[in-house]
Amino acid sequence: MNLTDLLTSVEIDSSRPAQLEMEKKNIHIEKIAYHSKEVKPQTLFVCIKGHQADGHQYARDAVKKGATVVIVEHFLEELDVLQIKVKDSREALAIISSNFFGNPSKSLSVFGITATNGKTTITYMTEEIFKAQQLKSGLIGTILVKVDKEIEMSRLTTPESYDLQQHFANMRDREISHVSMEVSSSALELKRVYGTEFDVVAFMNISPEHIRLHESFDAYFNAKAALIREASKQSTAILNIDEPLLVPLEKETEAQVVTFGIENQTGTITVSDLRFSSGKPQFKVNITKPFSSLTGKQIDTISFDLKMSVQGYHSIYNALTAVVTGLVNDIPIDIIQKGIKNFTGVERRFQMLYDKKFKVIDDLLLNQNNIDSCMETISHLDYKDLHLVHAIRGNNGPEHSTEIANSLAEWFHKINVNKIILTTAPSHVEKKDKVSEEELDAFLKVMKQNDIDITFYEELDETLRFGVEQLKPDDILLISGAHSMDQGAGKTLELLKEIHPDVDHESINQVLDRKLIGMDPDDVTKKLLQYNSRQENS
Repeated sequence: MNLTDLLTSVEIDSSRPAQLEMEKKNIHIEKIAYHSKEVKPQTLFVCIKGHQADGHQYARDAVKKGATVVIVEHFLEELDVLQIKVKDSREALAIISSNFFGNPSKSLSVFGITATNGKTTITYMTEEIFKAQQLKSGLIGTILVKVDKEIEMSRLTTPESYDLQQHFANMRDREISHVSMEVSSSALELKRVYGTEFDVVAFMNISPEHIRLHESFDAYFNAKAALIREASKQSTAILNIDEPLLVPLEKETEAQVVTFGIENQTGTITVSDLRFSSGKPQFKVNITKPFSSLTGKQIDTISFDLKMSVQGYHSIYNALTAVVTGLVNDIPIDIIQKGIKNFTGVERRFQMLYDKKFKVIDDLLLNQNNIDSCMETISHLDYKDLHLVHAIRGNNGPEHSTEIANSLAEWFHKINVNKIILTTAPSHVEKKDKVSEEELDAFLKVMKQNDIDITFYEELDETLRFGVEQLKPDDILLISGAHSMDQGAGKTLELLKEIHPDVDHESINQVLDRKLIGMDPDDVTKKLLQYNSRQENS
């Protein structure tokens, strides 16, 4: 691609404008890279700054490997190639990547969701609605990237801008029409989605989960709010107005705004006739104010029933976000109802691993909102005793351990927790995610202050074994925690078969066959190859 075309819309801050204009016309670029190891001849290399490394340090390596143009934020001495200076190289990378792939998001209907909790679930729900309408769809998120029927595992919740635009281009070339994607606060702050043309954006909730990445709650909020504030006039923004902080955003965007609430009944959409069956919500959706679809068709006031296949009060918010996304994409109500009913959950998001003579549930419990949602959902279930196996999350500081412990302690007596079984699971996390003594002590201090008895095992395997041994008919075993519990579900299900041999082995094996998170990488690769092969032949 000609360098002139590649740099369209990039704000260049160069000290050699005349020379640059001459050189741009004569340079052809075959590849874009932001890692020096990816560089080949005729590559444009972009120096971006990360949390741990600065791409400017690798520019010389990139040139040695064949980079012919380097995008920099400050000129580098003795670099014998064309350097183009920009104010923000991350923004430049996003624009250049979109140009390189032919601005692929323009050819897709892109839905982006930001939230502290629920992003993954909402994208999967929306995907089910698209599937019910028999649309060719794509999904980009924390767990995987899906292109129609083909999937691959993700490395980031929202990919770096070059990788994101490459995914979009792949989807466009495969005739995908609709894409659901998670948009993290980091992705917004680091310009990974800059230049992406979103058709629908949504902001569902916020709590102080990622403040350490943003230095303050205000910075965290503003990073997420940018998805709404920067939405175009042609797009639709969806807001949950039961979250007071989100209400002012309705007046801070040029997009059409559709609001919803369960408690706040002033929105575009309200909920009534709410009831639960085994913890699964059924309710009436009321469109109280007309709004427009993306094609300009009016969506009139109407009420319709919605029945869900997953548990939890919080699931209603997830469903409403997916419902509005379906409506503005001109999907009929009966198809939306079918898609929501078809959604049966996501790995590690209040995932029901086993539901026969006792229940086994897997959830992350990353923050207070996450814990409240999980425990509120459990409160609607019938059970005798609840056994909680929790893996403390490392590398987040003792303050975070204190917050999680306080949240769990508040629920301990409310929902009849029999025992908290605790682990730090050092063998199942990378060095950077290991739990420090300060983090463990902070957690145990809160438990002691609340007179909560803790059974502690250092390693994950023995912790899970003890938890499974506690199970009796009509009990619940809840396994929770971040990175160190990713392998927990697979280990727990195998322990169920060993310790309780009368369990339904077939249903357990079905769950194991579908698992991707925490499984051996070679097994995951085989599963993905088998899955993609089956889908290709179906």
